[in-house]
Amino acid sequence: KLKSYIAQMEDRKCEIVMLQEREKALYASFEASLGENNEFADFLTDILKKEVEFVGKKEVGREADEEKETKEEDGEKPDLKTDEENCGSEDVAFDGSVCPEGCSEDLFRNTIQLQQQRIGIEKALEEEKKVAADLKKEYNTLARKEKEVEASLDTTNRELEAFQWEKLQRLNELYVVVPLRLHQVQCLVDGQMPRDFSQTLVFTNQSLQYLQKRIVDLRNEKIMQREIHKKAREQHKQLLQDKKEMEAEIQRLEERCNHLMMEKFGRLVDFEAVQAHSVNIPMEKMKVRIMEKEYEHFVELREWEKRIVVLQHQLTKLTRENTSKLHQLNKFCREKHQLETELESLTT
Repeated sequence: KLKSYIAQMEDRKCEIVMLQEREKALYASFEASLGENNEFADFLTDILKKEVEFVGKKEVGREADEEKETKEEDGEKPDLKTDEENCGSEDVAFDGSVCPEGCSEDLFRNTIQLQQQRIGIEKALEEEKKVAADLKKEYNTLARKEKEVEASLDTTNRELEAFQWEKLQRLNELYVVVPLRLHQVQCLVDGQMPRDFSQTLVFTNQSLQYLQKRIVDLRNEKIMQREIHKKAREQHKQLLQDKKEMEAEIQRLEERCNHLMMEKFGRLVDFEAVQAHSVNIPMEKMKVRIMEKEYEHFVELREWEKRIVVLQHQLTKLTRENTSKLHQLNKFCREKHQLETELESLTT
C-alpha cells in the first residue's frame, strides 16, 4: 500500500510540473502577443493577473435561458452574439471591463481568454497540491504505523525467543529417570559401579559415535593446521628477506637518483612539487573542449528560443485570424436570421 501511495505522489508531482509548464507557456504567449513598447502592457498585465470568481456552468446557462425566454415573451429577437458570449464564458464570469481607446480589441479579448486559462490552471494546480499534501500526510501516517508494527513485531519475537530459552532451561532442570543396562555404564571406578552419579553424563550411542568421529576429525584438522602454520612461518621469513632486499634496492636507487640530480642540476629537486605546479595539458585540452561544447549548446539554445518566439507570433496571428473569422460568422448568422424573419413575414 505504501508503494501505491508513492506512485500516486509521483503522479501528482508530474501533474504539478505539467501545470506549472502550462502556466509558464501561457505567460510567454501573453508576452509575445504584447510585442515591444506596448503602451497598454501594464493595463493588460493587470487584467491577466486579475482574480475573478468562478460561476457554475448551470447558473450561467439558467440565467441565459431566463433572459432568452423573457425576450421571446416581449416579442424581441434573440441576439446571437449574446448566446455566443454565454457559450464562450460558460465556466468564468467577469467583472465588466471595457477595452480602452487605442488598444487592440483582439489583443484585449485574447488577454481575457488567457486570464480564463490562467485561473483554470491555478485552480487545478491548487487542487493537485492539496491532493499531493493529503497523499503525503496519509503516507507519513502509514509509514509511522508500519514502523510501530515492525517495532512491536521485533519486541514480540524477542520475547518469544526469551520464552523459548527459559522453557528449555526449565526443562533441562527437570529430573528424568533413564533406565540403563550394565554394559552401557562406562564410568566404572576400580571395576565397580560408583555410588555417586552426580558427575556422570548420559547420552545416546549415536552421540557417542559422533563424538568419537569428531575426535578423529579434530586430530586431522590439528595436523593440517600445523602444516599451514609451518608454511606460513616459512613464507613470513621469505617475505622479511624480500623486504630487506627491496629496502636495500630502494636505498641504492635513491642514492643514484640524488647523485644524478646533483650532477645535472647541482642540487636536489623535489619532482613531486614540480609536477604539482606544472600544467596538466590533457586537463587543459579537456577544459577547452568543454567550453566549446558549452558555446555550441548556447548557440543552439538561442536558435531554438528564436524559433519558439517565431512560432508564438504565428500562433498569435492565427488566433487573431480565427477571432476575425468568428466575428464574420456571427455577422452572417445575424443576417441569415434577419432574412429568414423577413421571408416568414412575406410568406404570411
